[in-house]
Amino acid sequence: MPGPAPNAIRTDDLKSRILHVAQTSVYQVKLQPLQPVIDFINAPGRDVNYSLDGENIELMCSETNLPGSSLATHDVTNDYPGVTEKMAYRRIYDETIDFTFMVDRNYKVVEFLDGWMNYVTGQGSTFTRDEYANGNVHYEMNYPSSYKTDNLYITKWEKDNSSSSMTYQFIGAFPLSIVSMPVSYEGSSVLKCSASFSYMRYIRTRSGDSSMAWNDDYNRSQAVINHLNAGGVIEWNTDQPFGLENATTWEEIDRQGG
Repeated sequence: MPGPAPNAIRTDDLKSRILHVAQTSVYQVKLQPLQPVIDFINAPGRDVNYSLDGENIELMCSETNLPGSSLATHDVTNDYPGVTEKMAYRRIYDETIDFTFMVDRNYKVVEFLDGWMNYVTGQGSTFTRDEYANGNVHYEMNYPSSYKTDNLYITKWEKDNSSSSMTYQFIGAFPLSIVSMPVSYEGSSVLKCSASFSYMRYIRTRSGDSSMAWNDDYNRSQAVINHLNAGGVIEWNTDQPFGLENATTWEEIDRQGG
């Protein structure tokens, strides 16, 4: 097959083709723990109610990254003289995904992330916080099936909301580390908390993709996105999903969809 031939393109056509590019600042994240973690961080002394505080915490995410992956290959050297071929045998996903949050004045962002990690290590369930002040206490880790969530999403879309959105769903995710947060008497700035989440793999889908597994968590996340982007009016990407007929506000969706 021959290579491409020189092709003159008008400036107007060139602008319409390459100037409408995706922007980095339009995205939405969703981090929903499993029910045992939700109950744990909602206990007295922690007081993070995911149903009330979860959306605000997710909106506080000021920075993240779309994940990458690579292929593990094996070198084949004996099929053709002087030729080395690479054959893929496994896909390798990034080990972690990073999120940076602006910290609210009630520090619920920190409590949400640190509380999730406390649940993983049994801190607060094996022993109380006060008992952990004793140097002789031990850890009793909880089972992964109680803290690894599949409800961690990053959705990327554009301001005009007319082009396709793209969603990454992370499987088996949980917070692996929280970065130290520097404070200083020098010029004040927004306190930020960064956390790394471990995950097994991700699934990437686009709106309009027939292979999309439309589940309730994804649709609720999309509802928040469209609600913010459309000035308070929900515009579903699917036709009346899950019986949410004539629901045009988040309150109506929450009432009809539970």
